[in-house]
Parts: sequence; structure tokens; C-alpha cells
Amino acid sequence: MRKDLIKQIYAYVICVIALGCGMIFLCVGIYGIFKIAYPELTMPSWEWKKIATFQSFKSEWEKEEKTPKLTDEELRIRWQDAKEIAIKSEKRDGIQNIIYMLICFVIVIPIFLIHWKLAKKLGKTEVLKKEEL
Repeated sequence: MRKDLIKQIYAYVICVIALGCGMIFLCVGIYGIFKIAYPELTMPSWEWKKIATFQSFKSEWEKEEKTPKLTDEELRIRWQDAKEIAIKSEKRDGIQNIIYMLICFVIVIPIFLIHWKLAKKLGKTEVLKKEEL
């Protein structure tokens, strides 16, 4: 009887851990959706400040040493490329977050279900044993 109770507690603890992991990765996945939909919003502030406007990009470019002197037109092309790369990178990170979430769910859901069924089965055997007494 005591051994079954310990097994049941173990099964419920594993269920709680699985639910916790699932909730964390659900949040990661939802954040990934926001990264895809609004990359300018989720991008780190320091990175966004560098590319948000042409003037901010130009200021950063001129601050750095060993950068070639470019005309505004050439610099504008580099700014547009840098902005596009940063946004695509943020969207790519969002897709990776969703993939992490799906992988987690593929692992966590079966673990949860197996342990939930085990806990319920052990709970029923406890009730039956008490009725027999």
C-alpha cells in the first residue's frame, strides 16, 4: 500500500513537471509568433537603435573606426540591407522558438499522459484496497 502511494506521488510530481515545461515552452512559442509578426518590436533595443533610422545608422557607421567613407546613397543601401537582415534574423529566431515549442510538446505530452494514467490507475487500486479492508 505504501509503495503504491509513493509511486502515485512520483507520477503526479512528473505530471506537474511536465505541465511546467509545457507552459514555459508554450510561452516561448507564443513569443516566437510575436517575433515573426512584429520583428521590430521584439528585436533587442540596442540592435534596433542602430538600424531604426538612416540617421542612427549613419551615426553608428561614422563612430566606428576602420569603416570606409561612403556617400549617403551608398550608406543608405547598406542601412537598408542591415535593417532587412536584422528583421529576417528576428523572424528566423521566432520560427526557431516555435520549433523548440513543438519539439518540447512532442516529448512532454506523452510523458504527461503516461504518468497521469499511472497515477489514476494507482489511485483506483488504493481505493479498491481500502474497500477490501
